[in-house]
Amino acid sequence: MARWDWDKLIWGKVRRLVFNLQKRIYKATKSGRYRKAKSLMYLLQNSYYATLLAVRTVTTDNKGKRTAGVDSVKANTPKRKMALVKDVLDTIQSGWNKYRPMPAKRIYIPKANGKLRPLGIPTIKDRAMQAVTKIALEPFYEAKFESCSYGFRPAMGCHDAVDKIAGTLLKKQKWVLDADIKGCFDNIDHKFLAAQIDAEADSEKVAKGWLYGEI
Repeated sequence: MARWDWDKLIWGKVRRLVFNLQKRIYKATKSGRYRKAKSLMYLLQNSYYATLLAVRTVTTDNKGKRTAGVDSVKANTPKRKMALVKDVLDTIQSGWNKYRPMPAKRIYIPKANGKLRPLGIPTIKDRAMQAVTKIALEPFYEAKFESCSYGFRPAMGCHDAVDKIAGTLLKKQKWVLDADIKGCFDNIDHKFLAAQIDAEADSEKVAKGWLYGEI
């Protein structure tokens, strides 16, 4: 069956179906129809197509696709990628409340100042589970984020920030504040971030656990 054959998947169709559902979640959230948005999020995070896209992201698109976690498992062939899709779907359908990620593999990478930055590498399955969660939660929270925030958001980046700064300087203040938070990701308040997640669904509770480092 083409449905379970990685090489025969039509990725344009997969992306279109996922994106269309994400747009519906975004519009429902923007209009204050949170119950509808939550229902669509549940539908998306349990969908075959969202799982396909999540697995493609972590096994094909991401730079760390060849890096294994503590279980030494890689999904570097079409057969293994499709097996991962089935594994993730089975785990989701069994219930997020039963899902328990494996410990992250700890490595240290050099920084520009000569120090080492600790980095946790989840297993390839846990990365796929995180990607599915991101696909489902992202449009809901994108609808709530400030329009002047450009970092780590879809379809936004440093060039958008530069354009905004340039436009502002042409007609308003003539100064720019350049600030750097020392050890930002090491010291960021995870409790505050977790408090922003409306953890009604089990998958959102899992996302909170990832932030807290509890799972």
